[in-house]
Amino acid sequence: MTENYIQYASGYQKDNIDEEDIVKAISDIQSMDDEHGAFWVSVITADENVIEVNKDLSLFVIFEGQQTRYQATHWNEVTELYKLLLLEKFDIITSKVK
Repeated sequence: MTENYIQYASGYQKDNIDEEDIVKAISDIQSMDDEHGAFWVSVITADENVIEVNKDLSLFVIFEGQQTRYQATHWNEVTELYKLLLLEKFDIITSKVK
């Protein structure tokens, strides 16, 4: 099993997450203030692969040490990217956030 975790900017962290944890985090972030309105999910393979999302739908995607900034248009798009992350579909995510 791949190691993964979710962490909120406010400090909450949980290991071995699933899609339900991401759905909850997206719901939570929408009611947070701007300072704490972010969370990230990391999937650890040979490298740590991270997607961080902010309340304004801006994302940082970090794969193999390369960071890409991306502006999502809707929370459904963010949910889809996180689902792909949990499935380790890094190449699909990379093509979507170019």
